[in-house]
Formats: sequence, C-alpha cells, structure tokens
Amino acid sequence: MFRNLHPDEAIRIIIDAAKRLWPTPPIERVPLAEAAGRALIKPIESPIDHPPFDKSAMDGFAFAETTAEGIYRVVDAVAAGRASGMRVRAGEIVRIMTGAPLPMGAKAVQRIEWTQEAGNDENGTPLVMFTKRETADNIIRKGENLKKGDLMLTPRILAAQDIGILASAGFAAVEVSGRPIVGVVSTGDEIEEAGRPLPGASIYDSNGPQLCAQASAAGAEARFYGILRDKETALTEALSQALDECDLVLVSGGVSMGDFDLVPSILEKLGVEPVFHSLAMRPGKPTFFGIRENAAVFGLPGNPVSTFVNFEVLVKHFLYTMMGLEYQPAMTTARLGALLARKGTDRVEFLPARLLATKQGMSVLPLDYHGSSMITVLADADVLLRMELGQSLIEEGAIVDARRIRA
Repeated sequence: MFRNLHPDEAIRIIIDAAKRLWPTPPIERVPLAEAAGRALIKPIESPIDHPPFDKSAMDGFAFAETTAEGIYRVVDAVAAGRASGMRVRAGEIVRIMTGAPLPMGAKAVQRIEWTQEAGNDENGTPLVMFTKRETADNIIRKGENLKKGDLMLTPRILAAQDIGILASAGFAAVEVSGRPIVGVVSTGDEIEEAGRPLPGASIYDSNGPQLCAQASAAGAEARFYGILRDKETALTEALSQALDECDLVLVSGGVSMGDFDLVPSILEKLGVEPVFHSLAMRPGKPTFFGIRENAAVFGLPGNPVSTFVNFEVLVKHFLYTMMGLEYQPAMTTARLGALLARKGTDRVEFLPARLLATKQGMSVLPLDYHGSSMITVLADADVLLRMELGQSLIEEGAIVDARRIRA
C-alpha cells in the first residue's frame, strides 16, 4: 500500500484500477430527452447535411441575377417549412423568410431592410425596388455547416447543446455508457442531518448532499446510505451493503489516524484491498483508496472543502474512466491578481480563487481561505489554483493555469 503519494501518481493508479475493473463499459440506448448528463463514448457522424438544403440567412427577397438593380416583380412568397414550386427568372423576386428553402434559379437574397415597395404593375403584381447592393449572397448552402458523414460529436458528457445538435440531426435516442452506481456514506458522531435542530457540538452534514450532487453531475447514479455514527457494527453493516450494491463507494470522514477513525480497518475486514492511504496533497492528505472484486472505495477526509477537492481532482478521473471517457479538467489561463504565498511546501496544494474580467484580460484572485473546514469559501470560488511541491509563492502578475470548478 502506498503512503504519502503524489496526487499525479495517485491519478495514474486510479485510472489503471478503473480500467481493470471495468474494461468494457455497458452501453444503453436512451431517449434524447433523458440523455443530458450521460456519457457518450462513441463518436457520432452526422447522418444528414446541415442544413439539408440551400436556405435563406435572413428575411428578404430571393432573386436570380448576380447583381441586384432596378425594380422587380414579386411572384411568390416562401415561409420556413415550405418550398416554392416556381423558378425565379430575371426581373422576378420571391419573398422569403429566414430559414426557408431557396427557390429554383435564385442566386442570392436581398435583405428586406434594403428594399422598398414600388406599387404594382398593370396586372396588379407587387413591385419592389432594391435600395442598396448586397456584398454577400445571404444564403446558407446545403452542407455548409456540416456534411453528411462528418464527425458531429466526440465522446463527452452530454450537455444541453449536445442534445440540440443530436436533435437537429434527427436522433430520437442515443447510445450512452451505463450509469455507475455511486454509494455515498457520511460518518461522524458530530454530524447531524439538515432540517433538524442542531445539538451542541454538532454540525450539519454537507458532505453527503455535496458528494451526491457531484456524482450526479459527473454522470453517475448517486445513492445516499445515510449518516453513520462512529460505531464499528453500524459502519460495518452499512459499508458492506454499499459495497454489494454499488460500483463505487465514497465515504467521508473516519479515514485519518485518530482513535475514532474506523473506516480503513473496517474496509479491510470487508475484503477491500488498500491501494493507497495518504497523499502529498492539501487538502486531502488522509485520502484512502481501495478495491474489492468489482467495487472500489474512496475514503475522503471529513472537512467539506477536502471532500469537494478530492472529488474534483481524484474521483472524477475514476468515474470518467469507468464510463469509457478520459477526464480532462477545464483549465483557464489568467494573470494572478495578488501574491500567493504559503509556509509548508511538502504537499501539492489546491487553493480556491475567483476569476475576474479586467481590461487587461482574465485575472484570478486568491480568496481569503482559513482551511478545509471553510466550505463557505466555495460560494465565491470559480477555480482552484495549484501550488507544486517545494513551491512557496507565486508572484502577483504571474500567468497561471486555473482549474475551473464552476461553469
């Protein structure tokens, strides 16, 4: 079992373990309306041209000449969803709406703002005069955005815009990876459920709801197994049930080296093989990781910022790998808005910070942070800043890579 492991090495171990345990993620076909937040693990090619026909980019008049001059007879009108059966000839125009198919023979579209009515001809046909010459044809050509067979979506967690893209190509359902089942357990005699009166010397459980939300947002199915007191029998029963029912178990609290930190020894008795226990990482030093047959366990520190950061930095890699994806955290390059200094340099440290838009570009400002029990700091945090082993300060004005934790 590894101890005091560098977090980057821990990530490599976590990814390898996930690949061994779940070499082939299960595939499900789900309705498009239920696909947001699910893991797309196979690339999708477009089954149609986008758009599927030449169409007008604006409201106006379609005409046949390459140069628009003079007065024109309006011979038809075309709305979106309707095609004109007429061929446009010299001296004629067709009233056309944005997105409508281009009539046969049309070479361009004159925007309506650059036209004016010119009465009717002897047959009562409306006449229109163009008042300004277009510099573009104002046509979106068939396949201009994407051609049939082109790559449309790469593997990813499907977002709302991806659902729109799939719908635009006619998909009613999509194949995604099965949801890993993630069991969440909160431990500690001092933890109380939200909504109840708070006894003295107690705190409300934030880790349970937070981890369930993080797991769900990462594409998993979260199951909460409740708040467990520091009693070996209760912990053993709940952890045994969670290991039997879940692909991954997240335990917050009870993983340090104190007299009441029972989780690691109970997990070993339940057949969990320890892989590492303790990291050269702040917050998150006492983190535990182990595997049992087809399940894995993270024992996370009880302080809520530690729990949050550990999920972002470590657990997401495991979940994404389980689902057949490679997790790449969203990074932003910005200028550090204030000196960042620390005393201890024996760990890789992740510090909450806020992104600010300035005239000089993006700036990142370290937040006033009093330690990993200060969950309220996450309300203002957009990113995490990383300080490396042996690094005591980063000068104000330095260009840094910031890890996004908020969209």
